[in-house]
Amino acid sequence: MRNIPQAFQDKLDSGATTLCWCWKIIRKDGIVLGFTEHDGDLYFDNLLWSAGTGLNPGVIESAIGFAANTGLATGVLTQSGISADDIDRGKYDQAKIEIWRVDWLDTAQRVGIWSGEIGDITRKEHAFEAEIAGPVRKLSRSFGRVFSKRCDAELGDSRCTKDISTAAFTFQANILQVLDEAQFSVASLNVPQNDWFTAGAITWIDGQNAGQTARISQYFQNGAEDVFTLAALPVKPIAIGDAISVVAGCNKSLDHCSGKFANALHFRGCPFMPGNDSLIAGPVQSR
Repeated sequence: MRNIPQAFQDKLDSGATTLCWCWKIIRKDGIVLGFTEHDGDLYFDNLLWSAGTGLNPGVIESAIGFAANTGLATGVLTQSGISADDIDRGKYDQAKIEIWRVDWLDTAQRVGIWSGEIGDITRKEHAFEAEIAGPVRKLSRSFGRVFSKRCDAELGDSRCTKDISTAAFTFQANILQVLDEAQFSVASLNVPQNDWFTAGAITWIDGQNAGQTARISQYFQNGAEDVFTLAALPVKPIAIGDAISVVAGCNKSLDHCSGKFANALHFRGCPFMPGNDSLIAGPVQSR
């Protein structure tokens, strides 16, 4: 049951209220934004709650048991509020959201109505629509390890331990040609294998995508050029001359870990785990 302060309850019972809705968004990068439907900005809880942003959470459907509470929030894209660029860069993915009912004459009188997180976001030219879901949604996510023949570490992380910052695995280049929206070429990097960067990653050093990282789905050598295909379209169009950092890829197999990275000691898979063929194998007659 929600605990409503007596002073706030008295305000509700009076029949004449000065209440408004306020929404707080806490992004994963630590940025906190406040919005209100009131016609003027409010300041409380050490946060400026901005008016006139066009944010409008819709109906939130409540459920009992382990079903997640869900709803939709819509709003207008602005440079001072929620921008298209920040949405495209994923800065609102899984951001926390809190909804408050506040007395705008006395902001100390307020009560929390709902909290959850932002799910999928879609946007049009000047507006966006975001799915919002309650904390129970986290129960549908997978946590912990899944046993597999392939490694479940990320190349270069604390479980892999391989130093990929060396010249053998990390390269810098400038985009030479843009072949399509997700494919480009650079001057040959002179790597030893034709799939050296497949399943690797690139990070933009400058340009419109500066700071963004993209997975490499395919890589091949084409004469004096190396050609890269990205697994997903970047936030902004690829541009000739963009400086990028390119990291070698790992296909998560023991052979790759041992032969390419000399790191079999830290392989985080179970390469000798019996497969389905062992489960269905029957007895074999012997002489």
